[in-house]
This record gives sequence, C-alpha cells and structure tokens, in this order.
Amino acid sequence: MISYAQALRRARAAKSDWNSEERISKATITWADAEWEYEVEVENEDMTDSEFKAWVKENAEDFAKEAATEEGTTFEELLGIDYDYEPIDNDERFRDDYEAYAEFEWECRTGR
Repeated sequence: MISYAQALRRARAAKSDWNSEERISKATITWADAEWEYEVEVENEDMTDSEFKAWVKENAEDFAKEAATEEGTTFEELLGIDYDYEPIDNDERFRDDYEAYAEFEWECRTGR
C-alpha cells in the first residue's frame, strides 16, 4: 500500500490548481423597509453552489420577512443577494478519502 505522504504528493502533482477551488459559504440578503437597508446572512451547510443559489433565491423574501419581524419593522423590498466564497480544502478531503481507502485495504487483507 502507498504511504499517505506519497499519495498526497502524487495527487498534488496531478492537479496543478490544488486548493484553488472555491465554494459558496454564505449568502447575504439585502432588504429594505421605508427608511433603512438591512442584511440577513444564510449559511451554506452542505449544498452545491447551484443548489444553494436556487434555494436562497427561492426563499430570500421569506428570510427577509422573518428578519424584519425580528427587527420590529416591515419588509418593503428585496434589494439583492451577495455570495461569499471560501476555498475548498482539498487536503482535508484527500485525507478523508485516503483514510477510507486505507481502512478498506486493511479490511480486504484481513478478511473482515
């Protein structure tokens, strides 16, 4: 079986843009009442970017109305949605995949 360090070196060599991918981490919905602009943030737990954007777009007005109730004001209009991005940690994903592979390899060798 190949060592973790060697497998990681090979994976990084095969992918020139290692750790350069991004994912949407949260959406900031901007809405207004008669006098002020407000923002409400929605975290992306485990959705893909396209799923998260569609879900936020579908529910943005409901999030803004809920925030208006919490602020003690009334929702007048939705002004926009901005997205924040964070890098995808390929090292962590690779480590998890490698650990699963190593356990599978061990189970195959021991007959479990």
